Amino acid sequence: MQYPELANTVPIEFGKQFISFVKGRPNDDRISLKYYHDQSQGTLYAQVMFGHQAQGPPGHAHGGAISAVFDELMGACCWINGYPSMTAQFTTRFFKPVPLDVAMLFSTTIKEIQGSKLKLKAILLNSVNERYASARGLFILQNMDTFERMSRIDLKQPTNIE
Repeated sequence: MQYPELANTVPIEFGKQFISFVKGRPNDDRISLKYYHDQSQGTLYAQVMFGHQAQGPPGHAHGGAISAVFDELMGACCWINGYPSMTAQFTTRFFKPVPLDVAMLFSTTIKEIQGSKLKLKAILLNSVNERYASARGLFILQNMDTFERMSRIDLKQPTNIE
């Protein structure tokens, strides 16, 4: 299914521009998604279909799966537009249950930048522009040194989880 919003977009290649947290293996029946970037507007889109392994209520997507896509989409929007950042606050509103096995369109854009704070809004629509969910996020701009330090954390050290 093609959405007119995707007409002037560039597909995002996973593994080159970013790694997807929510994208499963091809044909694993969890979350199928493709990202697209409208470079002129800075908008990031995700064409998504939730499979049976992402089910919450019978025949519909789990709210956590929907929220995970929103969070990843907004974070990726920051990064692809040149703002390496991390989520500070995130809210999802649900309007209708999202059916499984139906292609839907998520979109997000940066609405405001105040110093190191980036505020984003996102929406989830079906092919006839009915609203299923929306999200707002506050992301904090990070120095790339922060991410370099994080990637050097020794994950082999024992932890005390009780």
